[in-house]
Amino acid sequence: MSAVSLHLQTLQLHNLRCHTQLSWHLSPGVNLLTGENGSGKTTLLEAVYLMAHGRSFRQSRSPHLVRHGERQFQIHGRWQRYGPMHLSVSGRQGKTTLRLQGKDIQRRRDVSESFPVLVEAPQGRRIIDGAPGERRRWLDGLVMLCFTGMRHHYEAYLRAVMQRGRLLRRHAQRDELLAWESQIVQHGMQLVSGRQRLLSQLNALLRDEQSLTEDVMQLSMNHSDYTPDAWIARLRDKRADDARVGGLRFGPHVDAVQIHFRGREIKTAGSRGQQKLAAVAIKMAECALWGEYRRLIPVILLDDALEALDQRRQQRLLTRLQASPAQILMTTPDATSDALMDAALAQSIQLQRLTEDGLRNIAGSEQQAERETIEMMMEEAA
Repeated sequence: MSAVSLHLQTLQLHNLRCHTQLSWHLSPGVNLLTGENGSGKTTLLEAVYLMAHGRSFRQSRSPHLVRHGERQFQIHGRWQRYGPMHLSVSGRQGKTTLRLQGKDIQRRRDVSESFPVLVEAPQGRRIIDGAPGERRRWLDGLVMLCFTGMRHHYEAYLRAVMQRGRLLRRHAQRDELLAWESQIVQHGMQLVSGRQRLLSQLNALLRDEQSLTEDVMQLSMNHSDYTPDAWIARLRDKRADDARVGGLRFGPHVDAVQIHFRGREIKTAGSRGQQKLAAVAIKMAECALWGEYRRLIPVILLDDALEALDQRRQQRLLTRLQASPAQILMTTPDATSDALMDAALAQSIQLQRLTEDGLRNIAGSEQQAERETIEMMMEEAA
């Protein structure tokens, strides 16, 4: 069974952030949205993410989603997934409600797994240059997505770690501690094995992205070798130390994910442009994993995707995105170069500009007319 490409056909907003009312009609391929800073481009991507996840991808825990002076916002999207599907979100500060085909959704994970949306944004999760915990949670999310039963092992491992910590604080008996330590090792070994398997697959996919990233990227885990007997012995020997510091400092919950680029950690070895392309390459690899394990091709959101890229890298990125089976929604400021506009139009990328009056398509003739008008005004001024 081949993977199905999910795509959004239309998006309608009402009272979301700076937008009073807006409709967005999208193509199944690459959609490039331009506009001035502050025009609300990121909000459109945020609306798509809200439909799939019920929350914003911005790092703020309680973002102000409702337009100032209004009581609530509404988002409605018509999607294509096997057939037409309707997703909507309504909410006010602190509460959102999701509806699929007109019925309220209780478990948001059901929607996010049926309508996968991946995002790379400056205000979102920072895999390339973020904190170690961000990378670890990202990787574990993929492990649970791809491998059946892994969520059970992940949750059981964390529960065992917490129970052992409580028992240490209560000076519990050796047998009680040993029971939970055995659980830590049992479920932790499954998590370690799943991570290693997934990292191998991710690295193979990232090797295929070398034409985008220029050099091969490689992911690894920074941890000691895990063996059941040695792990059990370590937990037993470190009980007093763990009780004193108030937590377990060894195990999958503290291991770090490293991203190697030119033999060094990418946070220090890569320029901003190289880090940008690396982040997109990781999204392409995630997309491939979704297709293999869930038979769905996600929608990919790329906010300010061309920032810090020179013209050559911008064109390379557009070429790679155009080859992807995923629907791509991306934004860029109005200062985009004419050469990039030409490249986007030549590759049949849907190019639209967001203004105070709403969205309008930019066709090749319109772009040329705009240039001629500007040139004429400059000649008259001279």
